[in-house]
Amino acid sequence: MSFPQHERIAKLITEFAGTMFLCLTIALTAGTTPFAAIAIGCMLMLLVYSGGHVSGAHYNPAVTLAVLIRGDGKISVIDAVLYVLVQLAGGISGALLSWPLVTKELAGHAALGSGVSLGSAFIVEFMLTLALCSVVLHTATTKAQANNSYYGLAIGFTVLSGAISVGGISGGAFNPAVGLMSALYGGDSAKNCWIYFVGPLLAAIVAGLFFRICAAGEYSDTPNPALTRLAPAAVEAFGTMMLCFTVGTAARGGVLLNQLSIGSILMCMIYMGGSISGGHYNPAVTLAVLLRTAFGATHDQFSWKQALAYVPSQVLGAALGTFAAWAALDGNANVGYPTLPSSSNYGQGILGEALGTFLLACTVLNVATVNQLKGNSFFGLAIGMVVTCMAFGIGPITGGAFNPAVGLIGVFSGGARVAIETVWIYWVACPLGAALAALFFRVQNFEEFHTDLSLAKFTAHATHDQPEKQKFMCHSHVNESKKWDMHLAKAEAASQELPNAEAVSGVGPKEEAAGVAEV
Repeated sequence: MSFPQHERIAKLITEFAGTMFLCLTIALTAGTTPFAAIAIGCMLMLLVYSGGHVSGAHYNPAVTLAVLIRGDGKISVIDAVLYVLVQLAGGISGALLSWPLVTKELAGHAALGSGVSLGSAFIVEFMLTLALCSVVLHTATTKAQANNSYYGLAIGFTVLSGAISVGGISGGAFNPAVGLMSALYGGDSAKNCWIYFVGPLLAAIVAGLFFRICAAGEYSDTPNPALTRLAPAAVEAFGTMMLCFTVGTAARGGVLLNQLSIGSILMCMIYMGGSISGGHYNPAVTLAVLLRTAFGATHDQFSWKQALAYVPSQVLGAALGTFAAWAALDGNANVGYPTLPSSSNYGQGILGEALGTFLLACTVLNVATVNQLKGNSFFGLAIGMVVTCMAFGIGPITGGAFNPAVGLIGVFSGGARVAIETVWIYWVACPLGAALAALFFRVQNFEEFHTDLSLAKFTAHATHDQPEKQKFMCHSHVNESKKWDMHLAKAEAASQELPNAEAVSGVGPKEEAAGVAEV
């Protein structure tokens, strides 16, 4: 029996309560603790997990607009309007509830940083909301990433990353409901409130349209071949752009936890684009995945033609991210970038970057390409946190790029002479580390290169009756090679002949998404 009105009421009260608690957390922590970003990002994460099965857990008018633009029946116009109204009401309620707890004077709200121009604030709100909406659409509404368990982590930590990197510039709303809280405080806060509507809502439209290009397979079983070929490169450019924008804004002086911000945005972009391009965002990672194939991996091939498309896209993304950071910081002087410190010599720089990239590439290959971990949900977390850890440990010695594209930020921003003169270190040491990682992986994972796919077994998250849910995430699997098709045929035959063998397949029949952001 269906109860449509009750279902709608359940969704609306979920959106109201979720937005209220998100805004209450912001009001209670912003300005009172240097770790407010962690509280806010984690609050959004848990709210998404707890309410996603009911309403889709938008808690943000921009997210609702992005889902509406995405189309394909994920939300109706009427429901979208109702969602926005209750989200705005929830935001105001969260702000008001904070006053009896900490007083109006101490309650936090989004506000422009001292001396920040309206243009800078607009760019910041646009860029991070674009990232947020793209993460929501790709991790929580697609058939390609159906039934994953990382969507809430990716959504919450996108906000966590942005709050750290650019919260001091625009106030870090990325959400009109959060921005509306500022209207309660009068003065410049109320006057500038429009930025938190225009920037995020425009970003939502762009995110929805970008999704329709990159996820054409969501709308048709026979998508336009041109879009299918374009999507992986476009995602690589987008993800690298957001990574470099975050480095450029977070690595400037005085930003606490900038290493966590950078690692978190990488994690979120990997979760966003993993099912389309594999989420490399790094020429060194692309080299490692290519060498894996060259060394004779028996499955999941990555061609040199794909690599030739990925690397220029990553460089383009680095340029776009750098210029966006330049605009957000009102000039290039404040843009952060990796550079060899004066206290380090070339040998230390090469050794440190090679070691950091070695660990990064090893992690990518092990968590995103091996049979035993096929279909896992921790691949993005593992890869992103490698960068955070190495940024803390090796970053002060080498500049902490671990990525040739990130190393170009100093060049694109017209940084100090030393940054331009030493950028070669990142283009020598990082590929060297990646190549050594691929060789190490070749020795470390013997079965990946000597066991026929038809006999391969995987243990993590494996199911005998639904093998199509298990997939690799190191690169696009839209158009598989003839060799891969041959392996699939062998796997199917082996599964019939050997009752105890687990048939391993690639991306199987498309399934409906689990319901998050879908109403």
